[in-house]
Amino acid sequence: MRIPTATRIAAAVSAAAALAACGTLRESAPFAPAIPEPSATASASPSATAVSTAGRVGPPPLGPVPDGQRPPQVVVVAFDGAGVAVGGKYPMFQFWRDVSRQYNARFTFFLSGPYLLPESDIGKYLAPQIGPAHDGLGMEVSGVLPLPGQTPQDAIRYELEQLRDAHAEGNEIGSHFNGHICGGGRGSVGAFSASDWDQEINQFNSLLDNANHNNNLNPPVDLGFTSKDVVGSRTPCLEGNFKALYPVLAEHGYRYDTSPTPDTTWPRRGAPQTGPSNLWVFPLAWTSFYGSGGHHTLSMDYNICFLHDGCHTSASYPTSVTDHWRQQALDTYRQYFQTSYTGDRAPIYLGNHFEMWHDGAYTDALAEFVTENCTKPEVRCVSYLDLANWLDTVPDAQRTAWRAGNFPHYVDPAAPHYGEPVAGAPQPQAAPPIPTP
Repeated sequence: MRIPTATRIAAAVSAAAALAACGTLRESAPFAPAIPEPSATASASPSATAVSTAGRVGPPPLGPVPDGQRPPQVVVVAFDGAGVAVGGKYPMFQFWRDVSRQYNARFTFFLSGPYLLPESDIGKYLAPQIGPAHDGLGMEVSGVLPLPGQTPQDAIRYELEQLRDAHAEGNEIGSHFNGHICGGGRGSVGAFSASDWDQEINQFNSLLDNANHNNNLNPPVDLGFTSKDVVGSRTPCLEGNFKALYPVLAEHGYRYDTSPTPDTTWPRRGAPQTGPSNLWVFPLAWTSFYGSGGHHTLSMDYNICFLHDGCHTSASYPTSVTDHWRQQALDTYRQYFQTSYTGDRAPIYLGNHFEMWHDGAYTDALAEFVTENCTKPEVRCVSYLDLANWLDTVPDAQRTAWRAGNFPHYVDPAAPHYGEPVAGAPQPQAAPPIPTP
């Protein structure tokens, strides 16, 4: 899915401008609770062309916390779109799977349904209120983007293999729906009715469950999961009438959504924007933009990019500029993390795209953050589904106590060195062209 324009994301940010970042609470205390340390680093990721045999990766499952002791610091990293290639060069899905294996993490990949179609068949997606998708509609929607030397059918197979292996390793596949049509006009997600959302979910399910048939793949790729296993969502541009959407999500068996106005507190079921709901709401955070003199941003790569230069991704800058932007993004993530890690331990949510904007500044910043933090004591880098499963078992009274900070707080013995990069962090590499026969 192509990335939404600056004005679309800016609208989502301005709606949350009244929120402040959560305050830091620091208190020296003995270590608690006794959470198992991270497992040893896994070996390199298997080829995407073979069924993964490595099994589940990342930390052990989240479990009960004794009353009065502090919860683990949950970190959720999620990716919007989840197509395999960036600019026809970077195999980003494989890169992030490798990072998850190496640094004790599981991620959520919010799949955009049209990435399971070639560009020539994009009209199989019927956009609500508009009809068959095509490039001339002015909508941000596209099919799969092949890597060098791949045919469109090769690219679909590669996408399905990545989804299969990511799921087998314990990562989560969620829904980013289909069309990235934003801004409030006819056919935009902000104008969707309940029936439009129902149409959108049904089409996502069909694109996923019929991907082999739609693309004449022989032999087919067995994903190991179906649309019934997709239980979480993020709307395009974080837009939508959530009071119309949430009942439809519940009817389709969804358990959480990540789209409403940002927040920095412990999660709740439902929100003022959604109306009463049994769905968990996991909003991106409204967090301090490091070194900006008081500005705030959503905890997502695009929003940081927007604050830098309106996210004009085709613009070229000196390395000194993009290095500064990478460091500022990293330090913004670090500061957000430290506020919670040494404070109320509310889950950390970081949003990202499969992208290489500004020479990969934001992708590199996130990879550095994961490298630095996902193996720290008491930290669990897990999927949104892992978080929802755990919260289902946590008593309301205990979450209330955590929200109030009623537990011994932690002092990080390895606090980050702001202004310094993380040595040895992985960076994505461009794929070499596939030799032609």
